[in-house]
Amino acid sequence: MRRRPWFAALAALAVLSLVAAACGDDAATTTAAPTTTAAPTTTEAPTTTVAPTTTVAPTTTEPPAEIAFDVGVTLEPCPGSANADNGCIYLGNISDFSGPFAGFGAPLAAGHLDFWARVNAGGGIGPDGGKKFDVAITADNTIDAGYVAEQHVAGYERIRGNVAALAETLGTLQTLAALPDYIEDSTIAAVSTWYSGWSFPEFDGGVIMETGSNYCMEAMNGFDFMMGLMAQQFQKEGFTYGIVKFPGDYGEDYAAGVKKAAAAYGLGDPLAEVMQIPMSVGGTLDDAVVAMVTAKPEVIFVVTGPMELATLMGGVAQAGYQTALYVGVGPSWNPALLGTAVRPLLEAGVYFHTSPTAGWDADTPGHEAMRAAFEAAARDPQLRNLGYIAGWTMEYSIKAALETAIENGDLTRAGIKAAANSLTMVDYEGMLPAKSFVGTPAETVERGSVVHRIDVNASDGLAVIAPFFVGPTSAAYEFTAPCAVLGG
Repeated sequence: MRRRPWFAALAALAVLSLVAAACGDDAATTTAAPTTTAAPTTTEAPTTTVAPTTTVAPTTTEPPAEIAFDVGVTLEPCPGSANADNGCIYLGNISDFSGPFAGFGAPLAAGHLDFWARVNAGGGIGPDGGKKFDVAITADNTIDAGYVAEQHVAGYERIRGNVAALAETLGTLQTLAALPDYIEDSTIAAVSTWYSGWSFPEFDGGVIMETGSNYCMEAMNGFDFMMGLMAQQFQKEGFTYGIVKFPGDYGEDYAAGVKKAAAAYGLGDPLAEVMQIPMSVGGTLDDAVVAMVTAKPEVIFVVTGPMELATLMGGVAQAGYQTALYVGVGPSWNPALLGTAVRPLLEAGVYFHTSPTAGWDADTPGHEAMRAAFEAAARDPQLRNLGYIAGWTMEYSIKAALETAIENGDLTRAGIKAAANSLTMVDYEGMLPAKSFVGTPAETVERGSVVHRIDVNASDGLAVIAPFFVGPTSAAYEFTAPCAVLGG
């Protein structure tokens, strides 16, 4: 492949700037997750600063005849609520604030809290003239499971008597470990993992509510986009590729989508595919760098975290392979990367990013409301990223399920689950296409992903190239089973 003109002016600067950072401690410290190892100090919504005084939802107050409820719902207002006549619906959050995805867990949690703060400030949920409810995620119902399955299960056990639903359950294997308990309790949960299996009720028991395109569809869209880019800019009908991936559903589901797209174009297997252990638990990028430099794929798909992305890009360039293009996904990007030694590479346009939603500066009613809530809560600007956006958008489906349950007069967990599985149109205020939870997986799956380029002037470093791009591979894919079978 010919040397790309955008690199000529960059090469000298890039090599000099990457020497100190590639595969070294400096890169790790500048790209790592926030240094706090506990749940963020703002884990309670602004109007809900005190946890419930009992560990189990009170049962001494009889519900009105027109609405039933059981666990995690009270007729009394949420602690500190400005809506004195409202009841309270308690949600839980089982996330990661100290493990490999701590940098994702903190903005996710803030997004949830600010979403519900906006809802509560607007009067809560429920019909005009009827009983209304605020929604609270308190510190006592927020669990740092550290991305460990056993801690995830234990965390749910701690809060299962307190909450009507889960605002978040983070991690696929972690969620699967607790899933039998969720199913037993009929506890619905917004999931902060984009595994393709969540589209299948026989897999998740009908309690998991996914948001946006899954890893597999996103990979297909990323591949399709690069096919178009190569044809337009380099007059090439295909490209060679490599994959660097985390273990588990994140890496495997995405890699499966990449290879399905490649097969659709007749491009065959990757020149190199490397399983990458997260650096936060002792992994190094040495093998990945050597593999990519040796194989020299034209496009490298990076299914890791931001620390690994920066170290890989820096190491490959420093080793002399300076014509690769990179495609990252969701958790691979953090705007903090613009403060590292790989910034020249990012500015040069070697990196493209896909995600279920557009970035911080997008012009939609939902984004506008989100930014206002972020400012009202005086959040740390470092949380202004795709993680926070995901945390916000995940709650639209929970809100729709709760609203429908109230309309049905049944706020029991079973009633909330039934309401969730009856939703034919969740409105994300333009942040995502409207979604139905009724129909076959092929009918309900979100096939579109947002493609970004790097823009150093954007709030989160991302600028949209293609909004909700549906490539030919994802459009035609017969989605009848998860793309990757876990444990297979």
